[in-house]
Amino acid sequence: MQIVKNKRNVLAIVGREAEPPIVVDALRPRAEDTGFTLLVPASPHGGPDSADWADALARAEAVATALREAGLEVVETIVGDADFAAAAGDVLHSREIDDVVVLIDPEAAILTRPDLVTA
Repeated sequence: MQIVKNKRNVLAIVGREAEPPIVVDALRPRAEDTGFTLLVPASPHGGPDSADWADALARAEAVATALREAGLEVVETIVGDADFAAAAGDVLHSREIDDVVVLIDPEAAILTRPDLVTA
């Protein structure tokens, strides 16, 4: 874990459908004096040795690379539990986080939890 001094540390939770350019565009307005901790929850079908875990790791690396190339600071990149809430809780309890941004595929979110999605 890295410590961000004199900067805000924003946890960006990146869902499976959030493409790197979309993540960059969403985080760029928050980038001033900010470092980003990326959390990519693993896919729900498998453990740390599965292809799902490898897919989450590849997505995490792609997003981190895109952010760095866009000039945004990446403090840490984490592949977390497949349970979204558990993954977020793990990070929030073990790091100093100032804000949270959740980036998921809106269409998928509307289908699963329309009560939680605003457009």
